[in-house]
Amino acid sequence: MALPIALFSSSSGDFRPQDFVKTILQVSELPKPKTISEDIKSYDWHFETKYYSTTVELCTTENRTIGNQEFAESVEAFIHYFDPNLPSSFEQTQAWLPYLKHIEPDVLLLVCKTSKHSDAICRRVTQEWCIQNGFELVELQPEINPEDEEDDFPETTGMARVIQALHAHTWPNLSMKSSPTIQSPYLRQMMKEQHLANQQLTAATFDSSCINTTCQLSPTILSKETPHEDTNYSETGHAVNKVNNSLNGCDVDLNDSGATSCKPEEDILKIDEIDWKTLLGKDAKIDEDMPLTDNDVGVEEFEQLFMKLKVMKDRAENLPAEERKKYAEKVAISFWKAIGGDEDEIEGLGDSD
Repeated sequence: MALPIALFSSSSGDFRPQDFVKTILQVSELPKPKTISEDIKSYDWHFETKYYSTTVELCTTENRTIGNQEFAESVEAFIHYFDPNLPSSFEQTQAWLPYLKHIEPDVLLLVCKTSKHSDAICRRVTQEWCIQNGFELVELQPEINPEDEEDDFPETTGMARVIQALHAHTWPNLSMKSSPTIQSPYLRQMMKEQHLANQQLTAATFDSSCINTTCQLSPTILSKETPHEDTNYSETGHAVNKVNNSLNGCDVDLNDSGATSCKPEEDILKIDEIDWKTLLGKDAKIDEDMPLTDNDVGVEEFEQLFMKLKVMKDRAENLPAEERKKYAEKVAISFWKAIGGDEDEIEGLGDSD
């Protein structure tokens, strides 16, 4: 199986396709490339995230091409650099569209140094073109907006955003890690809550013996016993019931097989056991104006949820001031509900809608 490909090109003499690869590989001089064709050079990139590891081919080209059939089918991402001060550079960018229809990459990034309203290809035109053609605009040196400095969730920019987008993609050859560590306290709490929900829905079997601190519970005994419930509060202000079944002097933790074992309370549920849609989708108010759907809620997608702020902010920039304010309220409310925020704290927001 051929490695998946991220294809880099440029229509500016100030930034070459190889400059992307140097930054991603963190080298000042590129290693000797593999030659895929006369126009295409390739460099292997192995990387790991919290959830998976994979190897991708970073390919550069100086000319518009789709290579051979195998190459075209392997391209998963296309990243192009252009100069918004040169109309010819933008025209060369547009000339890639017929080729991309054959390649159909999932990740499309249009990169420039800075996109300004005073450019020959102004920021509004660039953003509209990106939206129409499925690209994300990435600025290597974006202008500093005073409002952005007060943003609680600043967007990732520059080459860091390019790498972030590549990390976020689901590469076909990725190898999932069996038990990634969850660092977020909120995620850990959600996993515990889901674990308790699973306990209540699981028909467990019971055996009267407890050998080597491993016990079996029967549905009959489980239904008759009333577990001791200890209530405390999570960071979001919601009460969380911690169910401690004490048996022979040990805390009993129910696992998927119906067996229970003495485990410390800090043990957490494995990622594969989490019903993310139940946790995140049941209370979230999602409408057609919000780029959040049930399909967005997954293992990798959750911690990358805030990446979508980039798309939202780009859309908001083209709205009138009053509509932009309402849109911002919808975004804030949807995110607040998605993380289980207390509705009393946002009461009154969005009433005008």
